[in-house]
Amino acid sequence: MSGNATYRDLAAWSSTKCLHRAAQTSASKAPFVLDAASRPCDFSGMLRRPLCQLLLAVFLCAPIAAAQQSTTPLPQIPNPSGPYGIGRVGYHWIDMSRSDDYSPDRRRELMVYFWYPVAKSADAKGAYIPGATQMESDLNAAPPLHREFGDLWAPILSGQISSHAIDHAPITKSRAPFPVVIFSHGVGSMSFYYTVLIEDLVSHGYVVASIEHTYVSPAVWFPDGRVITFRQDRPPADLPASERLSWMMKQATIGVSIGAADVRFVVDRITELNHDTKNFALAGTLDLKHIAAMGHSAGAEFAVRACQLDSRFVACVDLDGGMVPVAALPLYPDNPNMRQPLLYLEAFRPDNRLGGTPEQIAEYKKVRERQLGELPRGSYAVVLHSPEIAHPSFSDMPLILHGREGYPETPIVEHNHELIKQFILGFLDQTLRHRPSPIFDGRTSPFPEAVVTAYGR
Repeated sequence: MSGNATYRDLAAWSSTKCLHRAAQTSASKAPFVLDAASRPCDFSGMLRRPLCQLLLAVFLCAPIAAAQQSTTPLPQIPNPSGPYGIGRVGYHWIDMSRSDDYSPDRRRELMVYFWYPVAKSADAKGAYIPGATQMESDLNAAPPLHREFGDLWAPILSGQISSHAIDHAPITKSRAPFPVVIFSHGVGSMSFYYTVLIEDLVSHGYVVASIEHTYVSPAVWFPDGRVITFRQDRPPADLPASERLSWMMKQATIGVSIGAADVRFVVDRITELNHDTKNFALAGTLDLKHIAAMGHSAGAEFAVRACQLDSRFVACVDLDGGMVPVAALPLYPDNPNMRQPLLYLEAFRPDNRLGGTPEQIAEYKKVRERQLGELPRGSYAVVLHSPEIAHPSFSDMPLILHGREGYPETPIVEHNHELIKQFILGFLDQTLRHRPSPIFDGRTSPFPEAVVTAYGR
């Protein structure tokens, strides 16, 4: 399969066989500090797992070929466009109300990384993936990361590929607290794969709490030394073929419920700690009356389901999370209506790339329109028709792997990132800060490649 075909099949959410070339890398140790209750982790040292998608409402990975040896210049995360620099601090939090399905003697554990506004610095540089060296040293985590990144994994380990996030930098002083966005990655992904979107949002005065969803991410590093890798249940071998789709649908529903519970738990935790200056570095700086949930792919379903259940969220952003050919938004027996405005932002795909029979696609479109039609005022569906736009375009992956294995060259990637960033920022400014955005006014669009449809009862 050619590189272009592989990339476009990702857009169609097809499963492909992963081609790979393992790169030789070296591991080094870096000091870390852990307080599982609430203290921040100290990152003093320091991808390409394919983005996995929902197909027939089930999380299926769509691996694509890892980067081969190349003389292409190393990719760099672009400077954020806003007036603020980027700070970052990670917390190891335990939800004592939930057990760990894969480790019954433990409670549900998460790593949550807060990205927040700081004074801008021209030479700001931080780890692209905190804990990368520990992941490299783990026998289970390292091979998938080698396959994902190929020869780019070594520069991630060495810091040649980096973020702009300064660990533990003091948050900038502000007369008003900062609105908060809880971010969820997709199945087989990490929140760090969305550094471009997260950093740009933070640079405009938002705090982003990105969740590393345990067992959903290819590897989650906990500062006590553990690295927990991706897990995916398989259908029982003796399950009749006629019952497999039902089993898979049930597993997808369970997965979305767990992800949504993670999102709601993070809000619980920051609510508890927002005045605890001893145990929470951002205490007193978060505007808990203006919280949004946002996610990509399966993470979008986590975010939407959390919003369906929890009125503490005042806005929701769904980045290419539709479960083609079943539904646009999560389907549950309680059939709740969204109370929050929703931005449903997706990459255009022709019907023959959606996955499903013509009859299934026609039914999906009816369900999609019904679900979007039930959204509250201030909601929008935006379909992006820009060149080479695809499911991975919402992440850093096309930038990291620009020009390789069918990914577009950097100018196209950056153009698509700019489209996505503008719509996210405009929507959040409008819903969390009450600043009307001309990008949604329906009169003159600065982006003719975007088809914007307003919804609202």
